[in-house]
Amino acid sequence: MVDVSGLRVLDVHAHPYLNKGAVSAEQFTDLTAFGGGSRAYMEEGGVAWTPGVSDELQRIKRGTLYFTRMVNDLATFLGTAPDIDSVLNERNAQVAVSYPDYVTRLFGDAGLDTVIFDFGVPLPMLDIDEVNADLPIEIVPIYRIEPLIADLLKQDLSWSEFKEKYDTSISEALSSGRYKGVKSIIAYRTGLEVSPLSRTADQGFQALDAIRRGLGGGSMKKLRDHLLCRAIELCMEYDVPMQIHTGMGDFEVNLVMCRPSYLMDLLRFPVYRSCRVLLVHTGYPYHREAAYMANVLPRVYLDVSEGIPFASSAAWEIYEGVMAMAPLNKICYGSDGYQLPEIMYTSAKLGKQALQDTLNGLVSKGMLTETAAQQAAVGILSDNARELYKLD
Repeated sequence: MVDVSGLRVLDVHAHPYLNKGAVSAEQFTDLTAFGGGSRAYMEEGGVAWTPGVSDELQRIKRGTLYFTRMVNDLATFLGTAPDIDSVLNERNAQVAVSYPDYVTRLFGDAGLDTVIFDFGVPLPMLDIDEVNADLPIEIVPIYRIEPLIADLLKQDLSWSEFKEKYDTSISEALSSGRYKGVKSIIAYRTGLEVSPLSRTADQGFQALDAIRRGLGGGSMKKLRDHLLCRAIELCMEYDVPMQIHTGMGDFEVNLVMCRPSYLMDLLRFPVYRSCRVLLVHTGYPYHREAAYMANVLPRVYLDVSEGIPFASSAAWEIYEGVMAMAPLNKICYGSDGYQLPEIMYTSAKLGKQALQDTLNGLVSKGMLTETAAQQAAVGILSDNARELYKLD
């Protein structure tokens, strides 16, 4: 049967972080939880911040299967009782001795040796060299366009100046060799229904002019749609992949307009067919749409991040759903980990377990031979992303 325990893992989508040292149970919960709210969120809604409200949010965040699974994984790794206090006592003790050694052992237990980091979060952007020095793994940065757009909008620029700075910033990042791709979270801003005709320079000019004059009328969407098209063109020019957020995200995402299928007109447009596009988060909970798109659009790929680990027991459903249609050599493992290394650790453990079970199920059904299933596991966990990003 398929055995993934010894396979190495490349995490195709996560966010960089630095050593935060010892953390309390409350801090650990806030740093690792996917949702559940925050002090700022509650106070913006007129809810006074009290110990009772704080305890309420802590209970919510610790009440997910994802969080329980992470504590259990860490307890097994650290040799402690499966409760957050026991886990953190040992975790903090090991971090105090040597954070790099702790992370080395942690990631080694999961086989995690490479991560592709979206440096657009957190802001201000972390220094690549500092992150590299902090984490004992191969780090592959990608460049997010939204912080650049926000910065340019703050400046008093003509359209020609705006466009030149936008193109130059992305081009310099890619030509430096440090960034291996580009990322957009336009799904958070104005949604994924982007017309390929947005690529015309006139749309960019008209949109920025309308924004400067306060005319509204969807001008921000028109500008962002145009800039996404331009980013894809730059990815084609530099022969690097374009990552596009699809599907679930935090409470700000437009869950209706983040469906992968909204990108069909754009990605099947002849001009963009040569671009390698990764549908981040495989559009979960619309992951079957992403799988269909990866099937019919030759240069479209997907990753299973965020659904794994944050949708917890849905990991098996996600793999089964995407494997039903997506070519197995176009599926990439990812976590969307951030803030602390423990997220990427528990995600890799869960991702491996669900992948092994799913592939063995396909073998038992006669859909794959054991050899083909084992090869698929190697590809999904590492080699598909290595080929996509042209990593040695």
